[in-house]
Amino acid sequence: MSSAARHVVLMGAPWTDRQHLAQALQDVLQALQQAATLHCPASPAELTALPLAAQHLLWNPAGTLLLEDWRSELERLQRSFQVLHGEGPEALKQCVYALLPPHLAQDWARQPVLPRWAGVCETCGDADCEQRLFSRLLQG
Repeated sequence: MSSAARHVVLMGAPWTDRQHLAQALQDVLQALQQAATLHCPASPAELTALPLAAQHLLWNPAGTLLLEDWRSELERLQRSFQVLHGEGPEALKQCVYALLPPHLAQDWARQPVLPRWAGVCETCGDADCEQRLFSRLLQG
């Protein structure tokens, strides 16, 4: 693991949603051997107790949340922040790209390419050929 843990503050979206995203992000960071302490304050007022040097991520999953309270408090405290959009895997991907160096983020985001079915055709009637087709379809 890296020697000094960074602090990450995840704000904006409902608290339970942020907790789920924080857990998924923690799993990714651990897999990549990146140390981080994640914070999910319940309200903007809690920002004053968090480290100044933390990376602040303001998550707006549906693109319609009213985040004025969070923005106002961040501006009052003179803390820089990034806005994240999307839900589920897209939100996780944006977090990873915001926190990690590009080469690590790209390595993580690269999905393995599954091999395509290499049989003669889907209607040849060969039992082995058909078995390969269905076993590959079930894998994907």
